[in-house]
Amino acid sequence: MICFLVPVKSSQLASDWSHFSKLVKRSLKSISSQKDKNFQIIISCHELPEEKFEHQQLHYVQVDFNPPKLTHDNWEEDRQRKEGDKARKIMAGFAYANENFDVDYFMVVDSDDCIHNGISKFVNSNLQKNIPGWYVNKGYFYREGQKLAWKIRSNFNLRCGSCIIIRKDLFNHLILKEPFLYYYHEMVDITESASLLPLPFLGTIYSMANGENHFMSPSKMIEMVNQTKFFTLDHLKSVYSKLTRYRPTMIGNRFKNKFTFYDIPS
Repeated sequence: MICFLVPVKSSQLASDWSHFSKLVKRSLKSISSQKDKNFQIIISCHELPEEKFEHQQLHYVQVDFNPPKLTHDNWEEDRQRKEGDKARKIMAGFAYANENFDVDYFMVVDSDDCIHNGISKFVNSNLQKNIPGWYVNKGYFYREGQKLAWKIRSNFNLRCGSCIIIRKDLFNHLILKEPFLYYYHEMVDITESASLLPLPFLGTIYSMANGENHFMSPSKMIEMVNQTKFFTLDHLKSVYSKLTRYRPTMIGNRFKNKFTFYDIPS
């Protein structure tokens, strides 16, 4: 069986708690729409979202540690504190799942992302092979309110945290404690003898610049664009590389059904 771990940030860190609660609800609807119903979902949070979503295989775990205190003037330091909070919530969900369920594989899903409805079926059909796990090499980038999603054909796991499916005994390798507490979703080679395989389909929609994503905020996207605004040879090579890796995809009914996806008005 696979268990999905969903860490949810505190209302104290949300730009708009009501809007963020809607993003969380969409994510939970997406996760719970798996074709194979042999799964569990653990949500780790400080406060319950305003629009609490109920499902027979979904369990809320309210943590008892304090939310991180941010500096608001040091982006990198604040990011590390947020990542530490996320990692602690992931570990709380992991502990709860192991105490209450017989789990074979875990997948962490960020609380504003959506996932393919065939993930549990794929994982559960491969249990006898004892594979270390899989990583989402291909997925979609989506900016809230747009009519297109962008298909990312490689290295999706380096950009989005909802990307690792890993066997239970290997899970703790993904939690780094130095130089700061961090869920290391970029890792593919877990040990010398255990490496993750690429998931053979596009597994995740990464919700970007929705006002709540602490890494890919609108200002961070603008900063990244401004860093490459001059048409140098290196810039042209970068543009060509992006054009060959990114493909626009219309958000039609088939797309929506696979990911239980819908637009959330701002």
